[in-house]
Amino acid sequence: MSERAKVYSVLAAAALLGGGYWSNQKYNWLQAAGIGKDSKKDTKKDSKKGAETEAVPVELAAVNAGRIESRVSSSGNLRALRDIVLATQGEGIVERVLAEEGDFVKEGQLLVQLDERPIRIRIDLTRKRLAQARAQIDKAKVREEKAKVQIDHYEREYDRYNRAFKQGLISETEAERRRLQRDEYIQDMRLAVAEIAELNHRVGELQAEIAQAELDLSRLQLKAPFAGFITRRAVEIGQRARALETMFNLGAFSPLYAEIFVPEREARGVHAGQAATVRLGADDKQAAIGRVQRLSPVVDQSSGTVKVTIEVPAAGGSFRPGAFVRVDVKTDVHEGVLLIPKRALIEEDGENYVYIADSGKASRKKVAIGFESEGLVEVVTGLNGGQQVVVAGQGGLKEGSKIKANKG
Repeated sequence: MSERAKVYSVLAAAALLGGGYWSNQKYNWLQAAGIGKDSKKDTKKDSKKGAETEAVPVELAAVNAGRIESRVSSSGNLRALRDIVLATQGEGIVERVLAEEGDFVKEGQLLVQLDERPIRIRIDLTRKRLAQARAQIDKAKVREEKAKVQIDHYEREYDRYNRAFKQGLISETEAERRRLQRDEYIQDMRLAVAEIAELNHRVGELQAEIAQAELDLSRLQLKAPFAGFITRRAVEIGQRARALETMFNLGAFSPLYAEIFVPEREARGVHAGQAATVRLGADDKQAAIGRVQRLSPVVDQSSGTVKVTIEVPAAGGSFRPGAFVRVDVKTDVHEGVLLIPKRALIEEDGENYVYIADSGKASRKKVAIGFESEGLVEVVTGLNGGQQVVVAGQGGLKEGSKIKANKG
């Protein structure tokens, strides 16, 4: 054997010995890591353990018969029965302000008083002129009556003198003098009648002036046209008020109204007189029972909704105009129907399914649902009373899965 062949033989033997060493070391390392022959035994143990715990823990609820209501829900803001701006019709200096923001006032209650003195002086002067005109009327009537008496007297005198003249007892001049005197008194009577008519016209004008002044006087008082709350004050004592200047805002809070907008399809089940539950958006615990007062006869073209007006009775200080509320209108009631919790439903491709407990296994059932209300769903078809439906844990189930039922 050549020297080269000997060298190659030694190297090959060393390689074989080294491979065996590293193979043995690798085996020892795998054993230390729990991998190898012993780990296979452990895997079998884990498999047996998994077989014992493969049941999926779920929560169950019974399918019971009961009562459920159909509701239309929406939201809106409360508004007052009336909410108006109060403004003075007169002009003058504000002398008294008798109401404050937040006060409840009665119908006809005085709120603001302006200075009345200028108008009262005007009324007094006009009444004096009126009294003077009436005195002049009385004097004119006296003259009229006197003229009538004189006319009657000289009418008889003229007749008597005229007969005497025709008999030739007196001259024509004497008879004519009596006629002229009669005509003078007729003229005096006519002047008195004309003066009386003129004075009566003047009296009418003065009475109208007084009536206008009294109306202006009444406009210096601002009174509440109805009972309600002062929601805004915009007047101060001493300011000069102008006609139609805003002084208060007045609102009637009983009842209140909420205007909601519901889809046209849902609005078909809404009618006047139906009960409605109104909850404050700021506090769902605050609720009041209202009524549907009216529905708009038209559909809003831009939104496809119908306006529904809800009347809300006075329900304490929490319900105020402008407050955001949530409204539920009860449209129908089903009695004695099967009910399940809504969280039991699984929706897929527009269909509804539930899992029921069947001899310790999960069974998937297709269901048709009806009304939904307050977390419950009406089951029209697919289930029977007394069955148990899975309400929690559905995500880990499939048909025939073993379940560990914990009744919810």
